[in-house]
Amino acid sequence: MTRAHSATPVPRDPSAEGGPGERSGLAEATKQHIRDALARLTATPAFKSRRAQRLMIAEIAKTLAGEYPGERVACVEGPTGTGKSVGYLLPSIPVAKARKKTLVIATATVALQEQLIGKDLPDLQARAGLEFTFALAKGRRRYVCDRNLERLLGVDTNQARFDFGDGDEAQATWTIKPADDEVAEVQAMWQRRQAQTWSGDVDEWPNQLRPELRDEITTDKTACTGANCPWRGRCAFFAARKAREAKDVIVANHALVLTDLILGGGVVLPDPEACIYIFDEGHHLPDVAVQQGTARTRLIGPRSWLADLTRLPTRAAATLAGQSEIAEAVATLGSALAGEIPLLIERLNDIHRALQSAHPALKPGEAPARARESGGYRREPDANWRFALGRVPEDLRALFEEARAASGAVNALTLKLIERIRKGAETDPDNRGVGTAQASAQWTAGRIEAMETAFAQLASAPSEDPNTPPVARWIECLAGGSDFECCASPTSAAELLRTVLWERCDGAVVTSATLAALGRFDRFFEQAGLGPCHGTQALRLDSPFDYANRAELVIPAMRANAKHHEAHTAEIVERIEAGLVDLNAGTLVLFSSYRQMHAVAEMLRPPIAKRILIQGTAPRHELLERHRKRIAAGEGSVLFGVASFSEGVDLPGRQCTHVIVAKLPFSVPDSPVEATRAEWLEARGRNPFMEMSVPDASFRLVQAAGRLLRTESDSGRVTVLDRRLVEMPYGRAILNALPPFRRSIEGGNRRSK
Repeated sequence: MTRAHSATPVPRDPSAEGGPGERSGLAEATKQHIRDALARLTATPAFKSRRAQRLMIAEIAKTLAGEYPGERVACVEGPTGTGKSVGYLLPSIPVAKARKKTLVIATATVALQEQLIGKDLPDLQARAGLEFTFALAKGRRRYVCDRNLERLLGVDTNQARFDFGDGDEAQATWTIKPADDEVAEVQAMWQRRQAQTWSGDVDEWPNQLRPELRDEITTDKTACTGANCPWRGRCAFFAARKAREAKDVIVANHALVLTDLILGGGVVLPDPEACIYIFDEGHHLPDVAVQQGTARTRLIGPRSWLADLTRLPTRAAATLAGQSEIAEAVATLGSALAGEIPLLIERLNDIHRALQSAHPALKPGEAPARARESGGYRREPDANWRFALGRVPEDLRALFEEARAASGAVNALTLKLIERIRKGAETDPDNRGVGTAQASAQWTAGRIEAMETAFAQLASAPSEDPNTPPVARWIECLAGGSDFECCASPTSAAELLRTVLWERCDGAVVTSATLAALGRFDRFFEQAGLGPCHGTQALRLDSPFDYANRAELVIPAMRANAKHHEAHTAEIVERIEAGLVDLNAGTLVLFSSYRQMHAVAEMLRPPIAKRILIQGTAPRHELLERHRKRIAAGEGSVLFGVASFSEGVDLPGRQCTHVIVAKLPFSVPDSPVEATRAEWLEARGRNPFMEMSVPDASFRLVQAAGRLLRTESDSGRVTVLDRRLVEMPYGRAILNALPPFRRSIEGGNRRSK
């Protein structure tokens, strides 16, 4: 176990710990509660007590109870086999109940949510004797919207007879073209909702739905009319939300938790001050936070929904004919919008023309050039225009500011329009037309707000503080230059997470099988806004697996340099055909790119190629199931995958006895966010390769190697076909961060020049 305490403790306000002057700490009653629960669990059949798990339980309990100075936040790396779910559930549930807080467990995958809800939490109740209630929290998009079902079917519930005033009737309307069987599918949903034989949870619907249909039958917060919806009384989302009220434990995903926090907290989940958070698979948290902080808007695409917004007040006023005062106010706002929307469209057109003029290489029909600098702009090879260090040229910044002002004016009027329509809906709740108008206005307001936010970010001057990571700003070319998407994103989640999460929550635990990079938490701390200066507790647990006797790390003497794509690919093929892969066993081969993966697959002889299952040729779960069936039948099977197969792939026993890593998993920082951050590090005299690429490669290689041993009885080997691991100084650091495999490093590199 590796333990790191705060070097510079940050004292807590004693009054925040439960009472004036009351010292923080784990009450004896809570300690005994945890001990008793662990004793009962240990006494049950098939439960194996592990030292690392007991350490995790103790440290989480002490951290959440405030026994350490600083924030109640712990980062715990628990390798596969540690028993992390029990390690955090057993201490956190009693501590949360003692502190009268809600325990929110956030995961990165649906599979882990299902495991917690369907197995881990019920098992803990039954075997450890802990008394608690729990529920699963999902966003609106995971529940059917009855109002949308009504719209899609044109059900005769007053809406189908509503005349908008221009001759159009609100009958069955789809924003997509339904497949042949999808209308019948929606009818079946409606019938089961009417009969109350389906909860409305889309994940529980027996048939697979295409994403476009899921979007059509669900809604989001921008289009949800809430209390004014005629179906609010039986709404699937609000019913599920009510069912989890006063629950001791809520299971959610990272995105939902962060969305709630960014909205101020207490919107979908309890206020952060009333919560203790567990972030399992927590290494994803900074990336999810960055994605949540990204703002985007297109320039030409919005014309259609802005045109709809122009017509909306007239239609809404017609529905409010019986409420003359509100109808008049809506019509007045319509006149104001009719004056502002053309100005906004003109600003969008100005930016579009300016971008085409500034970058003639992206005019329709012309191929994008390789990276180059021109007038403050940087052209990226992937057809993004990224502004160096996030600095937008002044002439374009001025255009973005004009667009921000114009979109802000339209947004303000739209919000007033929504308020007027809402009042009308409250007065006449059975009027389906008013509800439809309110939903349309809210949906459009969400789009305009996103537009205003994006333009505000693009128009803002970069921070002059050299220690503040920049905002990445870039333009994405769409359809050969016929439209552009203007984007801005933080390059670090640290400030956002500190503001909305760490400084507000009662306590938190971040855990994952792989959390450290190069054996240290520094990289994660920097990304997440944590560290010794905040009192973050850091703990790396030892693996229960006997790596030295059950697993071997092999680094062959390669002829080809991994940097030389063609020669390296040819040698991989040669080694596979010479017996590197046992065609009677389970093997996982991981590549750093689809390009090399497909090149190797195409060059292999048919007797070998027929044993290979290639990522992307079928859904992931289908490939894994086919692989497992082959192994169960006594056949050999080889999985070819890229980085995403380094995580979340569980192939115990004979399913995987050999993991082959084709190349060290370096990623080139070519996304606009990564490139801007690398540029900022360079400007500060720092080395992006050593601070970003090497730690990230170490992290990914540990994840890849982690696919081998999944249980204590597993055995096998990991082969890395990249000599940089032993011949480069940074490679040695990556090598030493791997689990303690028995090593077999073949002689010197005889690589070709």
